[in-house]
Amino acid sequence: MSNDATADLKFCPICRGVGQPLLSLPAQPIYQHPVPHNAVVPEPHLIDLGWDFCTECAHAWQPEFDARLLENIYRSHYYTPAPEGIGMLFRNDFLAALEAIGVGATPRVLLEIGASDGDVLAELKRRTGASLAYAFEPNRENAAIARQRGLDVRESFFGADAAGQGMEAVDLVYSRHVIEHVFDLESFFGGLDAVATPEADLVLETPSLDYHALSGSIAPFHIEHLHVFALRSLALLAHIHHWELKDSVVSSSGNLIAAFSRGTASVDIPAPYLGGLQATLEEQRAHLRELFAGRRMIFWGAGSAGIGLANTIGREPDIWTDGNPNKIGKRFVGAMRRIVSPENALAQAATRDREEAILVIASSFASEILPQVQKFGWQGDVYNLTGTRLLARQS
Repeated sequence: MSNDATADLKFCPICRGVGQPLLSLPAQPIYQHPVPHNAVVPEPHLIDLGWDFCTECAHAWQPEFDARLLENIYRSHYYTPAPEGIGMLFRNDFLAALEAIGVGATPRVLLEIGASDGDVLAELKRRTGASLAYAFEPNRENAAIARQRGLDVRESFFGADAAGQGMEAVDLVYSRHVIEHVFDLESFFGGLDAVATPEADLVLETPSLDYHALSGSIAPFHIEHLHVFALRSLALLAHIHHWELKDSVVSSSGNLIAAFSRGTASVDIPAPYLGGLQATLEEQRAHLRELFAGRRMIFWGAGSAGIGLANTIGREPDIWTDGNPNKIGKRFVGAMRRIVSPENALAQAATRDREEAILVIASSFASEILPQVQKFGWQGDVYNLTGTRLLARQS
């Protein structure tokens, strides 16, 4: 991580190509996750964001960002740990991809960079029988939970100084939704060189620019994502640092999971078409505003997708809810309403104008949430993030 207050990346951070404008997003929420309701978070709470893209390697990046602000977010205002059984889709997709790609079968030493609360690392340690499992996790709340799982946690950012962290050489190192946040990619790969054995496997999971560009989705484009990788740009970045692509998959949720080993072989990967994202955003915003105009709304999903949707349509929902009990009672920075339990949220809506109220699954985990909505007996309309109706109101 860099300690510079601000950074200005005029050239592509992967291949040094010249950047072309990709997206301009005015007045975006800085804080993507809820905080305790009485937390005092100084303004500003909104920021104008922009992304460039490289015509050579098809990488997208934020040309300007505030590193100190982001470091503070990662340490203090970041992902809320969830109990077992909540938000399992990404986790299960990753574990399935490891098995399909054929890495990590018998490692002795594991390392997860950005381990969150350690649930995946603990599960991999159990499955593989690894004797050691190290974690780097700068968020205090998550690091504490990971330690409770018996993991060896460094409560710091990962970089070239990892060599001095007293670790044994690592056979399998991976990160899930981390590399898109990294300020200093040279330091990140320097850290890998310092801790990984020559035979080590490296697995990186990150939102797929190929997938989101094809589907017209801007979900990965928020303040915390300095990079949005195409397979082409991720493979090139690894190649520059002497890792070669072994295999890759893209999950149903649009996450790229790519495996690498030491080597110098390069691959020629087509670039995705990146034109039209700005126009797609404007069309989507107009569609959602018209669809939800004048309707009472419940948002089930109090994370980056939910706050992004609220920003897109220009108002927060009448009721926020989430299946993660650790979020109940919290609120988003600058928001008026606290998050309530699903039982409370649906009961409130049922006693008022159910025929007018709609429930929006404002989350990437719609396949997990929809059965819960039905279990609670909700009989109103249900929509997803794109405005597609999942369930129609029962008359």
